Amino acid sequence: MLTQILLTSVLLPLVLGAVIALAGKGATSRAVLLTALLIPVAGAIASVSIEGLPPFPPIAAKQKLPLLLVIGGVVFAILAGLLRQFVNRWIIALVGVVSLAAPAWWLGKNVLAANATKATTLAIVLVIVAIEIAAVSGPQARKSSPAALPAALLATAIGTALTAIMGGYIGMAQMNGALAALFGGWLLVRYISYIRGDDAAFVLGDFAALSFIWTAAMGATMTVLLSPSAAPVALVLSVLPVAIFAVLNWREVGFANRARFLQPLIIGALTAIPAIAAILVAVLAGG
Repeated sequence: MLTQILLTSVLLPLVLGAVIALAGKGATSRAVLLTALLIPVAGAIASVSIEGLPPFPPIAAKQKLPLLLVIGGVVFAILAGLLRQFVNRWIIALVGVVSLAAPAWWLGKNVLAANATKATTLAIVLVIVAIEIAAVSGPQARKSSPAALPAALLATAIGTALTAIMGGYIGMAQMNGALAALFGGWLLVRYISYIRGDDAAFVLGDFAALSFIWTAAMGATMTVLLSPSAAPVALVLSVLPVAIFAVLNWREVGFANRARFLQPLIIGALTAIPAIAAILVAVLAGG
């Protein structure tokens, strides 16, 4: 049992993340398109490996997740291919939040209508995600930096996974853990490139960045909807690491006085602060 969990929730997504990092290397339109497509699709593969192949058409909400992830990847890839010039950051944010809100309503309209706390929590999460997408889009976000967006999303996925455990839903804990491994595999490959001298190792195009954020946010959305007693404050805190990343990136904080191999690690630790707070809140609420 433990071997199967490690294989489906850790090893498989870790390898997929590493492969995507290699396939989508560089800032070309092809690299952005591939990353935008493959990150959600890899999440779908992880979901199927954990829960099994869902029926078609899917019935339960968790069975709909792989289909939504594949659709999201295809849509983002098409947009990345069609819109290769500069796109207003708020348009990208609108695409991101609508592509989360619509599936959330499809998956859990009865839950949202009956549970004001979940509806409010989800609304706050979606607003934060929209602002974060806008903040990491545009020319400033495409500058070379030791700050890696997927590092913040790794923290988000871990925080959401542990919040799901404390909230009584092991299935979403496994799924968010798989997303953490997926982002970790991507980071591992790009971190090696960075310490070998590639200053642009962590650069992501607009729709590639959107694809990463959307995939992590889909995990958080499902946790809000389906976890019986996940702490709302913990769920909100879990999506805040990207906000820390955006501030550090905007202020061009790079810790240039530190050794090159330490710079991404320090920034990654700073972005993880809200996720650490989320875990503490979840533990206290669950205890």
